[in-house]
Amino acid sequence: MPTRKSKLTEIASEKVRTAWVKKWAATFLEGLQDLVNKEQIENYCQEQKANFDSEVQRLSLERAKNQGKVVSSTSWKNAAATHMSQIRNTIKQWQKTVELTPGVSYPQQTKEGIVQQHFALLYMKYDHEFHEERKQPTEDKKNEQRRNLSPIKHLDKYQQTIEQLLDSWDYRELAVGLIAATGRRISEILSTGNFTQIGQFEADFKGQLKAKGEKRKYSAFTLVESAKIIDGVLRLRRMGEIKEMKRWNLAEIDSGKNSTVNSQVKKHFGELIDPPQGEKELSSKNLRAAYAAIAIYLFCPSNHSESLFIKERLGHASDATASNYEDYQVVDDNGLPLIRGAWVKKTRAKMNLPKQVTIQTRLRITVAAKEVIEDQEFLPYPDQLSRVEELIRLAEIGKQFEEGKLVNEVVKVVEVEKPVEVVGGTEKPLQTVQEVKQIVEIKPVDEADRFEEMGNEELRGCQAPGSALEKIRRSVRAIKAFNEIQPEKKARWAINVSTLEQLSGCHSKAVREYLDSDEGRLQVHDYNAMHEFGFQQNRGKGSIKGVVTW
Repeated sequence: MPTRKSKLTEIASEKVRTAWVKKWAATFLEGLQDLVNKEQIENYCQEQKANFDSEVQRLSLERAKNQGKVVSSTSWKNAAATHMSQIRNTIKQWQKTVELTPGVSYPQQTKEGIVQQHFALLYMKYDHEFHEERKQPTEDKKNEQRRNLSPIKHLDKYQQTIEQLLDSWDYRELAVGLIAATGRRISEILSTGNFTQIGQFEADFKGQLKAKGEKRKYSAFTLVESAKIIDGVLRLRRMGEIKEMKRWNLAEIDSGKNSTVNSQVKKHFGELIDPPQGEKELSSKNLRAAYAAIAIYLFCPSNHSESLFIKERLGHASDATASNYEDYQVVDDNGLPLIRGAWVKKTRAKMNLPKQVTIQTRLRITVAAKEVIEDQEFLPYPDQLSRVEELIRLAEIGKQFEEGKLVNEVVKVVEVEKPVEVVGGTEKPLQTVQEVKQIVEIKPVDEADRFEEMGNEELRGCQAPGSALEKIRRSVRAIKAFNEIQPEKKARWAINVSTLEQLSGCHSKAVREYLDSDEGRLQVHDYNAMHEFGFQQNRGKGSIKGVVTW
């Protein structure tokens, strides 16, 4: 049976993101629960709120000094407002567990009707003047940025960079590519967000943060083909570094991954876009603003309000929030703004890519089958639909294997009737069998058989169409064979675009096509996941050709 104190700690942990504020909120509730009238509650809250403000100011000053930043008179107030909102949510959750007598509560009109609220909610908040004062520096900064929009000159290079990052097996690079392509936040990409393809450059998004408790999905445009986004998110969630974060809360994800991801933002986009006016360094938040500008240029119709477009596509509740992302504009080589709506016709045209279809159906399954589908350790995908699709894919591969369809050539030597000669009415077998019939079943795989029969030297020198696949397959087998004899994990190689390009000598396009195929997923992606090869597995090893060959 949980104690009263442990229950308070549980409530605070559920509603508060910052570690020290969780502890503070639990202690606050512990002192609040024994108070029996409005005067006691008011005095207690005012005293605790003053102590809380002092602690926030102290920590803000300490953090600014450690980071070498200038401390403003209002900088602490933004942190205090965020923390206080979570403390109020904690109080609201706690009051559901206690009896709200007239002595400790008051009636309030809400959307749900008249409800009783604890008096603490009257005092644990900041007034309008406090919020106006804390918002003013940010408002001044945003106005200055709107007067001096930063240019995005090389959109083609920007999109090429996204494409390259989406092919990466480094989780940091892949995450940055997804952020840039979708305009989503770090935690949404790493943890909460799910995408469902609805068009060639459009996907339904679900799992938004800062939605004030509202759970909904909405359509968002993608700066590259949406199929690549779906694949990238699923691949990211299967990586060892991301699976380790499964039990992290959002604050831990933000604090643990912000600087890591932002370093990759600066590395890959630092030469393509500048920080907005008044900011010193690029961050993932700037990619969100750049996404807004590019999405307007590509997808916003000429008769559509830009602010409404961003409000709808970034999932904001108000125009004021959407205006926070007015930092960039897409321009030509001369710095002149480009006319928006460049890809509007593409979004209105009939899409030729397959789309995911949701079928409402009733399906009876056993408890054991349900447990398998919901087991994200076994099927590390963020949603049930993706896990079912993965089961179907694996079942299809297994069926093909059972039927021999994954084998390119099957040779059957069958016994044939021996030729005989008749001598005087008596059958006499011939001493020599002249022929043995050989039935060879060859699957229609173009000239794959010819390449399979080639020796290594001959295949390496072959440039015939279709030879790349066999080169890549031999490279995969060679890497696996090398890894099997290595006594330690650090000596083994992850199989990725880079290692296969080096070892096979094939163009990256052929390698990526192989990795995107069912065979590639089975032989490479699942192999890397099974051996928990992360993005650092090949770091510092140089070229794989120095140790592996075929």
